[in-house]
Amino acid sequence: MSTVEWAQRGHYETDSGDRVSLLELDGSWAVCWSYGYPHSGTQLVPYGPAEAVDMFVQSREGKTLVFDSRESWQNGSV
Repeated sequence: MSTVEWAQRGHYETDSGDRVSLLELDGSWAVCWSYGYPHSGTQLVPYGPAEAVDMFVQSREGKTLVFDSRESWQNGSV
């Protein structure tokens, strides 16, 4: 049995403990946001290759987290 895993092509962690990874698997790309305490949630969002890199760079530069659902968690809607 073979194991298939996403390859991490980029990663960074913010001062608040949020982590963002740029992932690739067989030509498919995604960005994974893992939120620090107290939210401890993870969101994996698929993108095309160029869009994934752009989203990762924008997030790293602090321009946007795009899929930041922490406010929804705090308000009890997720």
